[in-house]
Amino acid sequence: GKGKGKGSRLAGPPELKVWVGDLPESVKWKELQEHMETAGGKTAWVEVFSGKSAGTGAVIFKTAEEATEAISKLNGSEL
Repeated sequence: GKGKGKGSRLAGPPELKVWVGDLPESVKWKELQEHMETAGGKTAWVEVFSGKSAGTGAVIFKTAEEATEAISKLNGSEL
């Protein structure tokens, strides 16, 4: 809604967040979500940044364990 400010969805515990880099600029959030969920976790929020931050994204998982698992399984993978 109005008044929340951009990026408010990314608030929350840092252990739930996975920052993603080196994304092709054509990648959409849904593609990133599907890729991240191949690690077995369930995402709560997925965002692909544009503009100055193009090529990066952020994923928030429901648990810290899922975030850690995604990092260990997908670090260095290609989308």
